[in-house]
Amino acid sequence: MKQSNLFANHFSSYSHEVQPIPLDYITENEFLNRNIEFWYLKRTISKTKNSTPGADNIPSIWFKTFDDASLLKILGMLQQQLDFSALPKDWKHTIIIPIPKPNKDKIKLTSYRPIPLISVFCKIFERILAHRITHFLTSQKKLNPNQHGFLPFRDNHTAIYKIYSAISEARKNKKFFVAVSLDIKSAYDSVLVDDLILKCLQLGISGKVTKWMHHFLQERSFQIKW
Repeated sequence: MKQSNLFANHFSSYSHEVQPIPLDYITENEFLNRNIEFWYLKRTISKTKNSTPGADNIPSIWFKTFDDASLLKILGMLQQQLDFSALPKDWKHTIIIPIPKPNKDKIKLTSYRPIPLISVFCKIFERILAHRITHFLTSQKKLNPNQHGFLPFRDNHTAIYKIYSAISEARKNKKFFVAVSLDIKSAYDSVLVDDLILKCLQLGISGKVTKWMHHFLQERSFQIKW
């Protein structure tokens, strides 16, 4: 129990309490806020990995055994979530398992990586919305063309290839090539929720999708499984 409390205090230090920003969800983006398609729900479930379930203890295989009639009920539940941002408490509660980093001092709390166990049901819904948002941002050219992370058909290999090509071109033309590498400590943990939502609105991600994300990221809780 003492060890779990130590980890809980350590990981909770990543969160931030800030003054809320007044946000306007009124503007609707028809593409992002359309009803969830039945075929895409089935596709998302079929591609869901058999990972460890979250606080609701519902495994992914449970969804894969449903017939169409049962999946239509699931679809209705997800659509209601999108329409009214009515999130189950289990979706906002995470079980965290501290995993020791390789070749690190196991006495230090910073030597452990938090592995979250999230509701599979929630993951399915997240992936549906993530696909919509990614498609919107890429099709509308909202992202920097040099971004390679978290995009389809792009990864660290495409980024390295682009850098290599630029270096080769510079050598060919007898010019210099300057690269700056930055590693931001706790980058994801440092993101402020309201700032993230405000950025989404500025990019045109608005309406029910943005409101759901905002509710999802607020008033979250977690427990340590040690």
